[in-house]
Amino acid sequence: MFDFIKQYLTTIVAALTIMGLAYLIFWILLRNKLAKKKIQLSKRAGWSQIKGEIGATMLSFIGGTGFSVLLLSYNEMGLTKFYLNAGTHGLWYEVLVIFIMLIVSDTWFYWSHRAMHHQSIYKYVHALHHRSLDVNPFTSSSFHIIESLWLTAWVLPLAMVLPISMSALGIMQVIGTLNNLKSHLGYELFPKMFSKPPFNLLINATNHSLHHTQYRGNYGLFFRFWDMACGTELNDTKSTFNEIHSRKTATIIDNTKYRTLIIDKITNETPQTVSVYFKPTDNAFYDYLAGQYLTLKVKIGGKTHHRCFSLSSSPNIDDFLRITVKLKGDVSHYFHQNAKIGDPVESLLPVGDFTFSPQPTIEKHYVMVAGGSGITPLFSMMMQMLKFEPQNKVTLLYANKTVENIIFKSQLKQLAMTYPNFEYIDFLSGNKRIEQADLNKGGNTHFYICGPDAFMCAISQHLKDLNIPKSHVNLEHFADGYKPWFGLPFPAKAHYIKSFTNQ
Repeated sequence: MFDFIKQYLTTIVAALTIMGLAYLIFWILLRNKLAKKKIQLSKRAGWSQIKGEIGATMLSFIGGTGFSVLLLSYNEMGLTKFYLNAGTHGLWYEVLVIFIMLIVSDTWFYWSHRAMHHQSIYKYVHALHHRSLDVNPFTSSSFHIIESLWLTAWVLPLAMVLPISMSALGIMQVIGTLNNLKSHLGYELFPKMFSKPPFNLLINATNHSLHHTQYRGNYGLFFRFWDMACGTELNDTKSTFNEIHSRKTATIIDNTKYRTLIIDKITNETPQTVSVYFKPTDNAFYDYLAGQYLTLKVKIGGKTHHRCFSLSSSPNIDDFLRITVKLKGDVSHYFHQNAKIGDPVESLLPVGDFTFSPQPTIEKHYVMVAGGSGITPLFSMMMQMLKFEPQNKVTLLYANKTVENIIFKSQLKQLAMTYPNFEYIDFLSGNKRIEQADLNKGGNTHFYICGPDAFMCAISQHLKDLNIPKSHVNLEHFADGYKPWFGLPFPAKAHYIKSFTNQ
């Protein structure tokens, strides 16, 4: 027990020192000089987030220290093949062992990481790490204790069959620590040459930062091998990396402080859905892209809730901000039953990666595929397409359980009458589902998809079977926030971390 406590404290002090120095250097001392290298130009990692990350780190290291003690115990019992004298089997053997550990750990991480995104596991374990949307050095060790154990478990079976020197294991730990810190730095320090072979096979900071904001994809640890082979690399990984390196200047917006919105109007869209109109007290709220979302802070019964809602209003068209909320959770009940005109609501500025910006000179056919309340960000995008790209065709395929569930029903019919380039088709459960033939539009077709996971998986499979390029498919995912076990690892503000979670 004494050894456990000693090792735990030593590890915590070392980790917090390393992360603290990295934060001091990149996020404070060099923040102006490196501004154009910041991956996310909307800074969201404030003290509240960092404090939670430190708390999670201190608990996750209990698991990591316990696992280290277990390895030592197994070694003393002769169950593993660790040895002290480096070079016993020759220098090239040491190099080979480190290479094997890199490949094994990368493979283990990819498949374990991908499994932890399964809906039955995610919200209880891995969602804790994903509470951090704007990653920073302190995010690098902010894991659930179960995750910290599982992601390092590969060492034990490998050491049972392969002789590993403690020096090789130490080098592997250093590589892992630096790689983890690099991936969560929040700044892209790899030079532009890393977009070319063979350097482009390495995971860069942009790759993992996009994983935190886009949720499904970029699961790798050291290498892109598995993401490339399994088709799980996010579409804009390469383009975002190149965009960062093409920046001449950049301004980082401080989005760590909540600002006030005033409820201006509440309208019923369906028996289960309302639209809430806001007038902001800060005009910076109007500087957003179609498809982005608000992070709201709402106090209900003495408890503060944080929820993300996609904007159904459209920039440069509407003089208001609007969210459309389906009745489900505590916050949606508040907007349905208790919210009143004139009430203040706190919010961060709009953010999100599932976006659309008009490009009037490019001819395209846009196919919007919505399931239920997934229409919300797509409606904002469609208004942009119809208003600012009149030469392009826009098709909406909208799936619902019943006619009564169709959100924006009258507005969609009006758009179809107003714009000859807009086609609107309803699909109702038990009547007609969206099939592959409905998606086969040919030509330069780009798809925007939002809805429940099962719905989007089915649509994505249809598009894959049609050989639609991944670069032409844009998806937005639901993602549950972290649900602590018995209030641990620390009192969680129940964030819904992805950009479209209208609950």
